[in-house]
Amino acid sequence: MNVKGKGNRGTGAALLIIAIAAFIIYAYFLIGTQYGMIIVKLTVLAAVAVLLTVLGWIGYTMLTAPRSEEKPSG
Repeated sequence: MNVKGKGNRGTGAALLIIAIAAFIIYAYFLIGTQYGMIIVKLTVLAAVAVLLTVLGWIGYTMLTAPRSEEKPSG
């Protein structure tokens, strides 16, 4: 069923390497430098921003969604 063949494996390998490298760089800056506390603060700030954005988007979608017509029972 895989139409592209090796393309997906190459992309997957690249994403895996990027994720590992990003973790190593993040861990180095978090533990190995004096910027550890600001890295933690920025990480928490980004996580809270993403969560609140999703929450706001859900609220906006619920607010602006068209009302569904209720079917009369009987």
